[in-house]
Amino acid sequence: MSIDDLRPLFTERSAAKVQPALAMSPAHQAPRLVLDADTIGLLRDGLGFYDMEIRWVAHLDDADVLRLWRSWTGHQIYEATVVVADAGAIATFAELTVEQNPDRYAGRLSEEPGLFERVLISTVNHLRHFRAGHTPYGPSPSAGPAPAPWP
Repeated sequence: MSIDDLRPLFTERSAAKVQPALAMSPAHQAPRLVLDADTIGLLRDGLGFYDMEIRWVAHLDDADVLRLWRSWTGHQIYEATVVVADAGAIATFAELTVEQNPDRYAGRLSEEPGLFERVLISTVNHLRHFRAGHTPYGPSPSAGPAPAPWP
């Protein structure tokens, strides 16, 4: 039996629903997470809108910029420059910018990149679970085993 890939991908429809940040500021340091080829691929496909249980929308574009938006408002909160190496086998982060408009986000730059890393870990784990046929409400009838947590 094949496993249903249930990922809500980032599509043109998703792109039409999101809004760019208004006041981005650089974090004092880049995130320290390292992405493997599978995770890079998941983020390139992106995480589109699902429901209120999935709080973030994410997409890694062809220019190697990862953006994350709040799913319930569509407001962009994060933008991170990714450095892909070894023919796409690995990636690190070069820079992180964070929305600082107080009407859109109340996070503090002093708490970054820690908050971003937690959001990204949650996002990647959602993508991995959806790909294995698991939603926040449980497995589909054709679900595979729940994936191990990332990273």
